[in-house]
Amino acid sequence: MARTKKVTITLPAELLESMKTHTDNVSGYLTELAERAERRRLLREELDRYQGDLGAFTDEEMAAARALLHGTEETGRAA
Repeated sequence: MARTKKVTITLPAELLESMKTHTDNVSGYLTELAERAERRRLLREELDRYQGDLGAFTDEEMAAARALLHGTEETGRAA
């Protein structure tokens, strides 16, 4: 089990009530959201570093990435 630390946060009451309609484990729900945000941040940093070293992704590379992510080719969209 991961090590945890208790913290206090302040949320708008409406947001908290909305979260409670989706889960009875608000702490776990917020942890999952924070983990996703952290993974996106790290991925963005890595992609920025990659493009800094090797140049911007081409339209073809972006189309291939979209196809992998979404399961379809999206060749008509701008990068």
